Amino acid sequence: MTARPCVQDDFLQTLVKDKTTVNVFLVNGIRLSGQLAGFDQFAVLLESGAGVQLVFKHAISTVMPANGKGPARDPTDAPLSRDKPNHVQARDR
Repeated sequence: MTARPCVQDDFLQTLVKDKTTVNVFLVNGIRLSGQLAGFDQFAVLLESGAGVQLVFKHAISTVMPANGKGPARDPTDAPLSRDKPNHVQARDR
């Protein structure tokens, strides 16, 4: 059985490949903006007008595309928890 790359790697690889501008929020509340140039197990490289920054993953809270839209998922992928339909039904009164 072949191991599937983790969600984090898929997400970051798509952002690198598409040269998507991202907002990186650190655990201390600081927001960094730029394009991801690369990543490994422990860090990401973030390019911006100020140059290139090496940001350690343990300091990152959230990575979000600046346009507010995430990379497109393969339609054959399993739905994410937020994709689950809301099964709350209206009550008859």
